[in-house]
Amino acid sequence: MRVLAETNRSFDMNALPVQIEDLRYCVLDYSDQNNVDFYFIPLVFLDVFPRPAADLQIGPYRLQVPLDWSIVIADKNFGNVEILEIKHLNDRPFEAFLLNPINGFMPSFEEITIENIFPDVTWNMPKLKYGHILAVPLTDKPAPPCAFFVREIQKLPDQLDITKIFT
Repeated sequence: MRVLAETNRSFDMNALPVQIEDLRYCVLDYSDQNNVDFYFIPLVFLDVFPRPAADLQIGPYRLQVPLDWSIVIADKNFGNVEILEIKHLNDRPFEAFLLNPINGFMPSFEEITIENIFPDVTWNMPKLKYGHILAVPLTDKPAPPCAFFVREIQKLPDQLDITKIFT
């Protein structure tokens, strides 16, 4: 999986060098619901774990994510932004909420489908705090659109108030 670095480029977590100077990755911090914003957190702890993977098609983009994670989805007609477990995407029409947090001012929405399931994939991920939603770039190009994924949803509301992000 990739993370969005401060340089507005994607960084492949499976290609970590032996020593990293200062890698900061982007999260949407929803730990304080009165102060929601994007932050670049230094990569201090790495979480390595085996999990089944979902091969997702998000519009024209393709990526693999842990099957037990959740994705931020949205309804472009009503403006509802929610978090949905990836395993609940099967054969139902959902759209991913996409945005580049550095230079994106208007979100876009792309249909999500699960193309395949892989039983055992080893993941190298930053250790996320509760309330942190990971920005995952969908391309290797500069200023990539990002989808948002989270591992633990206990401290997150059912619906995200997206107006707090843009204020």
